[in-house]
Amino acid sequence: MYWLPDAGPAEQLSVDDSWAQEMIAAGVPRAQAETSPQAHAITRWLGPDAPDTDARCAATVPNGPGWLLVCSDGLWNYCSDAHEMGELVRKFAGCGEPHAAAAALVRWANAQGGRDNITAALARIAPTVTEQR
Repeated sequence: MYWLPDAGPAEQLSVDDSWAQEMIAAGVPRAQAETSPQAHAITRWLGPDAPDTDARCAATVPNGPGWLLVCSDGLWNYCSDAHEMGELVRKFAGCGEPHAAAAALVRWANAQGGRDNITAALARIAPTVTEQR
């Protein structure tokens, strides 16, 4: 999941529970970890045989307008860096229509090789400023 504000730096809000993500957290360069044969091996899951079922959650409060992107590794495999993902989304989100922009992201990932299932959902977030009393 990514927060891609209209102004300011893009942020990756969530991470996969995968071997690649654990290697990145341990200091292995992103490109090396994400191209490893073990990159997509999952390290946490839900189910009766899961050793740890505590969900990891965090809250984010946007301070301006932007895009919220939820996507599968079929998309971020080709563009995982938050800044680069922000540039990619801005390229396709010019129409202002979330569904069309998400479809364009899926087509883009397919054009890059489409080696995994590709899912993308975009939401336009425009927080309202409330008067403080």
